[in-house]
Amino acid sequence: MKRASMLTLATCLFLAAPFAHAQGSLIVHEWGTITTRHSRDGTPQGRLNRIDPAEVLPAFVHRFEPQQTSATPQTSFRKGTDTPGRPDVTMRLETPVLYFYRDGNAAAPAAFDVSVQLRGGILNEFYPDAQASTGRDAGRMESKIAAQAIKPGDPIVLDDYLLGRLAWNGISLNPAARPPQTDSAIWNAPRNVRAEKLSTAAGEGEHYLFYRGVAHLEALLQTRHSPSEVQLRAPRHLHWMPVPEMTISQLWLVDVHADGALAFAAREQTTIAKHAPLAQLVGMKMFSAQQYGNSQRAALRESMRSALINAGLYDDEADAMLATWNASYFQTAGLRVFYVVPREWIEYFLPLELSVPHRSTRVLIGRIDLID
Repeated sequence: MKRASMLTLATCLFLAAPFAHAQGSLIVHEWGTITTRHSRDGTPQGRLNRIDPAEVLPAFVHRFEPQQTSATPQTSFRKGTDTPGRPDVTMRLETPVLYFYRDGNAAAPAAFDVSVQLRGGILNEFYPDAQASTGRDAGRMESKIAAQAIKPGDPIVLDDYLLGRLAWNGISLNPAARPPQTDSAIWNAPRNVRAEKLSTAAGEGEHYLFYRGVAHLEALLQTRHSPSEVQLRAPRHLHWMPVPEMTISQLWLVDVHADGALAFAAREQTTIAKHAPLAQLVGMKMFSAQQYGNSQRAALRESMRSALINAGLYDDEADAMLATWNASYFQTAGLRVFYVVPREWIEYFLPLELSVPHRSTRVLIGRIDLID
């Protein structure tokens, strides 16, 4: 009996070993930013698909516009410098990139599929090319979100039931992939990472999968600011939160003067409780004149770099992210709040699926521009 049990255990371990190794055969790392804009009383501002010239992407990036909204600039979700912007676009999903690594000496997986959805918005810029679509949440089937097609005559409404989706089919890890040439600093910075190159069946290649979009979503923090203080509160709606409490591991209050002088304050471990929505989390005092200086920029960068690495990014990924956002994070004049987005928010509003076993690390930075 004992010998039979040992044989059974050995057989189970033997059968489980390939599966356990396969579970880690592909390592996926992602970083990106979600940007919102608040007035003094905390009201979220819209029209965020109107962007600065520095944020325009290279011409080879693919764009998507639902046919229901393509008739006029006023209804379009297109990001641009000349668009009037939609009042209901209160969040920009900016520059998420997906990197892929083999796990140790594991063989590269065969061609695999990747899909990502944005709940409450549209995924409208991406590279390499992907199948883009929009739908309405029809519930869950086998733990996956089922999307119901939107009829051509129905309006596109930005709410929690809208699903923007991208699907990349037949992605291969390919060291011979040839990324497109560009002099765009915000496009080239994410390439400085030791990730695998990849390519599609159509021959497009890059160091990463890229996408971004727009949504009608609120930030993870409500704000109210005055000349003396910035108050931070929990978000109004926490129906998506699967646990009683979640933690924002790090947040920063940053002010940049027009002459480049910078001041910041950091705070760790801010807890949001589902049973206490709207509770004030923290009040952060505005800075004195003595707290501003150009040397603060390096200190802020190092503080954010450490937080990104602690959240799971590799050091070169953290460096690439901060280089990509160097101008808007550290140089553009203005008062803003940054925070590390909890994984609970990412998994609900930005579900990611791969057709092969994998381990993923997903790190987003929330950015709230505080305006007068």
